[in-house]
Amino acid sequence: MSQLLEDETLNLFAGEYQLATSKRPFLLEGGKKLTNGVLAYETYGALNSEKDNAILVFHALSGSQHAAGFRESLSGSVDRLWTIECKIGWWDKFIGKNKVIDTSKYFVICVNYLGGCYGSTGPNSINPDSGQKYMGSFPWISFVDIVRSQMELVESFKIKSLFAIAGPSLGGLLALTTTMLYPEKVQRIISIASGLTLQPLQIIHNYEQIKAIESDSLFLDGNYKEDDTPRLGLELARMIGHKTYVSLSIMAERAKKSLMDQGEDFSGYRITHSMESYFNYQAKKFSERFDANCYLRIINAWQRYTLEASFKNLRGLSSEFKALIISIDTDVCFYPNEQVELHDFLCANKIKSNLHKVHSDKGHDSFLLEPDLYHPIVTDFLES
Repeated sequence: MSQLLEDETLNLFAGEYQLATSKRPFLLEGGKKLTNGVLAYETYGALNSEKDNAILVFHALSGSQHAAGFRESLSGSVDRLWTIECKIGWWDKFIGKNKVIDTSKYFVICVNYLGGCYGSTGPNSINPDSGQKYMGSFPWISFVDIVRSQMELVESFKIKSLFAIAGPSLGGLLALTTTMLYPEKVQRIISIASGLTLQPLQIIHNYEQIKAIESDSLFLDGNYKEDDTPRLGLELARMIGHKTYVSLSIMAERAKKSLMDQGEDFSGYRITHSMESYFNYQAKKFSERFDANCYLRIINAWQRYTLEASFKNLRGLSSEFKALIISIDTDVCFYPNEQVELHDFLCANKIKSNLHKVHSDKGHDSFLLEPDLYHPIVTDFLES
């Protein structure tokens, strides 16, 4: 069954910006339907004749389908958000020939989440019923919706079972959700800097970001104008999140290189410290490349993350299924004890799980920056 994609002839050329569409409605977990749903995705490497070398990669909170290589532009309204930060694949150091995920061996698929802002159907898409953009009326989505839509894309390639699924950070939660929902279609899982359950501090940080965006006077219940967006709210949300992504020592080092902003903000406060300047710069960059409504949809899906109803599906996993859990010792977004909890849970359910801790001074973002730390661990796991 493939509600979203069975009417579409897919462009299978690797590395191109691709869209999978269908005229058939996609039923969301909350009961609403999306008609003419679109998924933006990219592929890397080649699918072999047995179709058993595919790896589905889930991006982190603010990532995209562009996981590797350089892409100058996308198309249409998406290009206004396609800043220089987006043009180089978010996992470019990790995906490619002879890299952590070797594209001379594996066929890699990465998809922009349903509700996202880089080509998949989301708040900036046209509602076929009204002829106008969805904006604030776009339905709330769940991790189940994201996973189901992506697995329908996988099925459109006639792939019966994924060789592996992989995800860092929030992507690790989606990889675990996929394992629970489709145990018979997954042979391996690689979860990096992620966890098993939603933590109190994550709930607080996420809620702070939601309130920051919704409190912006330009938000207008999500129906803001394209040329007058709730940028300040989105910037504040990014500051709240960013402090968990990078270790304090690295922040301080980067801040020393930041230019001090000598101007005043709307309240008359004058930037005093280089750390303030650094955070201001990071926030402004982010507000230029992401959409507030899309950010809220993904954060809200994270807030509702739960696996309790899916635990019974573990019995559907193959006896050969195995997991690789990677922890970063300086992570304060998904603390190291969360990966221990996930590993212990899998072992308690008689699932083969390997737990590795990497040492990094870069904190949570190590999974983006330091491929050499992960190469031997991931390679050994995929080849074993």
